[in-house]
Amino acid sequence: MPWEMHPIARDEIYRIGYEAIRNACKHSGASRLEVELRYAHDLALLVSDDGIGIDPTIADRGKDEHFGLQGMRERAARIGGKLTLRSSSNSGTEIRLIVPGGIIFRKMTPGQRSSFTRSLFARIRTLFR
Repeated sequence: MPWEMHPIARDEIYRIGYEAIRNACKHSGASRLEVELRYAHDLALLVSDDGIGIDPTIADRGKDEHFGLQGMRERAARIGGKLTLRSSSNSGTEIRLIVPGGIIFRKMTPGQRSSFTRSLFARIRTLFR
């Protein structure tokens, strides 16, 4: 059965993912970047790289005049999610966000479900024109 995401939570998750990917591309020196989004009982986002890692002081407190990591933490807290960061100089960085399904997903009524399905198929059709 399809589940609709709360739009504010969806946007915050997008922004967290964007910032994690941007930081990895800009700072990590990685040769590999993986992004995984799992849409199951809970929503899980994982962004990992094989780069140089993040200095522990920066990972804990962020950088002066920079709001990337702190902003991600604040966004996660705002939507009831849990953001974890693991990093080391020899294995890169992993940022994981878990948002409980009861917070982000709303069950659809039968009418919403058929409307959602029609709109999904309409969007897919436009991709193949």
